[in-house]
This record gives sequence, C-alpha cells and structure tokens, in this order.
Amino acid sequence: MTLSMELMTDSRQTEFAVDMTCQNCVDAVSEALHEVPGIERYDIDLSKKQVTIIGRTPPSHLLSALKATRRQVIVRGSSSASPSPQSQAAVSILESPLPIPSSVASTSFPALAGENPERALPGMNEAEFTQKVFGICRFVQIAPKLVLMDLTVRLPPPARVGLGLGERYDVYISSTGNMISPPETTGKPYLRLGQVKLDEGGYGDMFREVEGELWEWIGRGCIVQAASTAPAEEKVKIEATPTSTIGKIFAGVVARSAGVWGNDKTVCACSGRTMWEEGREMELKSML
Repeated sequence: MTLSMELMTDSRQTEFAVDMTCQNCVDAVSEALHEVPGIERYDIDLSKKQVTIIGRTPPSHLLSALKATRRQVIVRGSSSASPSPQSQAAVSILESPLPIPSSVASTSFPALAGENPERALPGMNEAEFTQKVFGICRFVQIAPKLVLMDLTVRLPPPARVGLGLGERYDVYISSTGNMISPPETTGKPYLRLGQVKLDEGGYGDMFREVEGELWEWIGRGCIVQAASTAPAEEKVKIEATPTSTIGKIFAGVVARSAGVWGNDKTVCACSGRTMWEEGREMELKSML
C-alpha cells in the first residue's frame, strides 16, 4: 500500500533495533533508506543490530522502509535531534472490546483464513480463533505543547462489517480509560486526533503533530471508531448496543512507555526470550 507522506516540522532522532547478521543485511538496510525523503543522516551498527536515523521522516515510514528488507524491526524510540531533556512517550495497543469471529477478521493471514486451523497462535483466542490486537498508536512529546502521534492499524476489511470502501475511522482520546464496554464506558471524546482511512484490506496509518500535553492523556483511552457510528461531540451517552460495534470500534489505554534510549534490553527478564522472539510474537498478534 502506498501512502502519502508529510514531513515533520523538526528533525528527530529515531532508533530501531534491526535483526542484521551480516554485511549483506547492512547493505540491504542502507539501500532501503537511501531514497527515503526527509532523512538527513543514518548510522547502521551491525554489532549492536542498531539503526539510528535523523531527519524529518515520520517514524511509520521509516519502519515501513526497514520492514521492506524482510528483517525483524523493533522501534526503540524517538526524540528531538537537538540536545533536550528526555521526551515523554506513551503507547496504546488497540483491541476489540468484543471477540471478532474469523469470518469478519482479515483473511490474509493463513490461520485466520482457515488454511492451517491446527496451528496454535500466540495472542489468538483459540476458541473463537480471532485476532486480538488490531493496531498500535505511539505518542511522543516533541515540544512543550506538541505531541507526535504515529498510528498503524489493521482492522477487519470494511465490507465485512457492513461499511463502505473508503470508510474513515475517527481517532480520539476519550474522557476515561474504562475499557469494559467502549464507547459507553470511555465517554465522549476528550481530544479529537483526526481520521484514518482504510484500504480494502483494512490497513491504514496516520501521522500527525497534535497540540497537547501528553501527561494529560495518560490513563485515558485511545479510540478508533468508524465515523458512521461515532457519537456527536456533545453527546455523553452512546445510544448503541454492544453487538452493533463489533468490528467498528477498537480501543486501548494510553500508557507511558520508554522514549529513545529508554529501554535497551535484548532479553526479557520475565520470559527469557530475546526481543526478536518477542517481536515475532507481536507480529503474529497484531499482523502489522
């Protein structure tokens, strides 16, 4: 999918962990980054499996370029390219409040398409055989009252949930972080972030600089909701039954996360798995 790209106002330094094993890997990464607009400088460290990029290219497009090399890529973080205090950062993992059956979820993944139903999948509800994680939204405070948001989603194809091709989804920070039954329990929008448009397969992403202070969003919800079902700004109570929102609303709590250089682990202390193993499992979960 080809998406238009708007360069950021200021240069930022973004760090990625890339599973490189040899000079061919380095060459492939270098070639992938060479033609990307907005990059001012990049450094590739094979021994640390680290790629550091400075420029005005949105992190989502840098990630796409690196993933195009077919290597495992994990975002470490992002901060101002000029010396400054550590940036605040947060993340929201978007899930469906109700299980989505495989007949509705995207079928481009073999197990969801029923091609290998016996295969056990991490992050999948085996009884319902449903995808659980549908996207991720990252937030970084890049100025005293300016937040960089980077959203990537893979939702059920619009036609499968009764929506038209080209349906837009409203993205907003909700009044509360009560995820029991959004949108009823999350309340009316606290701050609207914009809209994301999906392709026919359910893919979409959005990059924006939003006025605000990130600390005020922590603990609230990040909601992605089909525009045709979204409430009016002034309405507090949502007149919708839970089943009517299946495949049309996705939500996650906005939680603090490490900024650039804030988390340099390579092995998880809890599970003993390497970050590459964790990353592959997350890809199975989110399909992003």
